[in-house]
Amino acid sequence: MDLTFLGTGAAFNPEMDNSNAFFTIENEFFLIDCGESTFAKLWNLPQVIESRKINVIITHLHCDHVGSLGSLISFCRFVLQKPVQVVHPLKTIVSLLDLMGIEQDSYHWEPFYTGNKNVSFEPIEVEHVSNMRCFGYIIKTTSDCLYYSGDAKRIPELVLEQFREGKIKKIFQDTSIDITEHPTHGNLSDLEQQFSSTERSRVYCIHLDRDFRQVIKEKGFQYPYVL
Repeated sequence: MDLTFLGTGAAFNPEMDNSNAFFTIENEFFLIDCGESTFAKLWNLPQVIESRKINVIITHLHCDHVGSLGSLISFCRFVLQKPVQVVHPLKTIVSLLDLMGIEQDSYHWEPFYTGNKNVSFEPIEVEHVSNMRCFGYIIKTTSDCLYYSGDAKRIPELVLEQFREGKIKKIFQDTSIDITEHPTHGNLSDLEQQFSSTERSRVYCIHLDRDFRQVIKEKGFQYPYVL
């Protein structure tokens, strides 16, 4: 399973676009988050046009993660005429789409992913901000397993344990280089302390607060492929 990113920027770093990623399995399109810049980058992708079903896995409801979800759902319904499944553990996603004017019969909401037996998404609640529950996901296929953080101050211990046991092959962690008094995201200096030089090749930095890709590489971490 190879994730293709549509961007790797944080909310206040629009030059690198929102951190959203996708992959396909058995003619199904799987999108992780759908931020403000996302629809403009995927509406005419061959993988979207040719897929039989669109699945959108949502980590949390900040705009840079759901900002164009309504547009994607409407486009799939009225233009592509394809079913859309939205996955998020909380029904607040339905309330948000209601406020956007997206009718509930335009998509199918599930708190947990159901569908293709060859892929699973295990939500892991993470700490990001005090006024919103947020989730990362352990994503498994028949041949791979990775962790996608969404937005999180730190990597959960469960994820670190499975990573070091070899169960989780890759970690995609939102990463800041600037250190703030009240952090809401992971930080590159914290990753340096957590991961040895031999482990860093399996850790991918995303959701960058500014472009420090060269520093990421110099420290031995990875930067994902961006479309």
